Amino acid sequence: MQVIIVGAGNVGYTLARTLSKNHSVMMVEIDEKRYEKVVESLDIGAINANGASPRVLKDIMKAETDLFLAVTERDEFNIFACLVAKQIRPEAVTFARVRNPEYLGGVLRSDAMGVDRTISPERLTAAKMRHVAMMENLVDYESLPVLGLELGVFRVAAKHDAALFKPLRYMELPPGSALVAIHRKGEVLMPGDTERLATGDDVTIIGRPGTVEAFNSALGKVKERRDLMIVGGGILAEHLLTLLEAENCTIKLIEKDETSCRRLSRRFDKAVIINDSGTDPSVLRNENVNMSDALICTAENEEENLLSCLIGKHLGVHKTITKYSRREYEKVFNMSGVDVAIGYYHVVANEIVKQIVPELEMLLLLEGFQEVLVGITVHERSRMSGTLVVDLDLPARSVLAMIIKNGGPMVPRPDMELNDGDVVLIYASRQDVPRLERMFHTKIPLGP
Repeated sequence: MQVIIVGAGNVGYTLARTLSKNHSVMMVEIDEKRYEKVVESLDIGAINANGASPRVLKDIMKAETDLFLAVTERDEFNIFACLVAKQIRPEAVTFARVRNPEYLGGVLRSDAMGVDRTISPERLTAAKMRHVAMMENLVDYESLPVLGLELGVFRVAAKHDAALFKPLRYMELPPGSALVAIHRKGEVLMPGDTERLATGDDVTIIGRPGTVEAFNSALGKVKERRDLMIVGGGILAEHLLTLLEAENCTIKLIEKDETSCRRLSRRFDKAVIINDSGTDPSVLRNENVNMSDALICTAENEEENLLSCLIGKHLGVHKTITKYSRREYEKVFNMSGVDVAIGYYHVVANEIVKQIVPELEMLLLLEGFQEVLVGITVHERSRMSGTLVVDLDLPARSVLAMIIKNGGPMVPRPDMELNDGDVVLIYASRQDVPRLERMFHTKIPLGP
């Protein structure tokens, strides 16, 4: 597939690195420093130019260009770039990264506008924030609707008596689900029957819809009504408030800009809007952040989000949730003690890869971990047809999570046989991706 990406920021860079393994990628970036970074670190074509210029796009768009991704930080630029690309090659599928909620109602999806699909990092991030905020023990969530599955990562606490210290073979999981990994003190354990959960473990579960909520309840008693505090009143907060309107929760939102506060208070009756600073310890203390079930920091500025989370943690809030958009902040947030840090570029890369790979071959970069979830189709060349699950010689850091047979997910059993057309869903270390490729005679876009 021939792919053109306009914009080499964190989102564009991640997409280029991800897609270039299986596809021919051309990057267009007007900023010279970003362009040089792409040239130096990625094995793709690149041009230092205006990605919305009709002249530039006419020069680089070939008759076989299949996919056009405009993912700069500017909505109007992305929309115009897609419009130009569509006029040059109508057959190409166009994606526009869009932040402004006003552009997300479907108005762009017309022949006249040239945008086939919109991708909103804020809306995707808000959806993930809603899930982890509304479930006490959840720290990451991914929906896999094409497969009829969902994935959740849970943090085990000292109060989870029902799950602690018993062998996994005695642990009752929700029907149609599997426990695929345990992260403990920076290491990943592939679970065996004798393994036991311990306080602080992050446990990854995959299963049919309803699995995540059922496992959250199984860990221990949960509150029916959640008390949430949000810091920041920008576009991300607006998306989050929209999603939370239907949830059983109370909401306080702190925003230092008075105009934003007025706008939000007119639109959202459910939330109490407070015009003050979310990085001021006295403000958070006076608003009883320690009584909140989750503090969700949505400001544009990563440093402000980190500070608000650290203050909230110091004051006793149960869970801190935030986002970051710059790759260089990933390790900082993961080491800071923030409970949930969501990377914009991970979210967008996952969503676009979901939409462009073959329907059942789902691929996920997992937040904060060095593992991926990959779907691989069993075919004649792989020589895996007829192999029993018990005889499947996967790498030590990989586990068979699910098998998709005739379009339906099944929890693997030792006596289950793989057949041509089955999709095996494997949770694997990125370092083991090359071996999986050799085993199944395939190419996996998400490499090490």
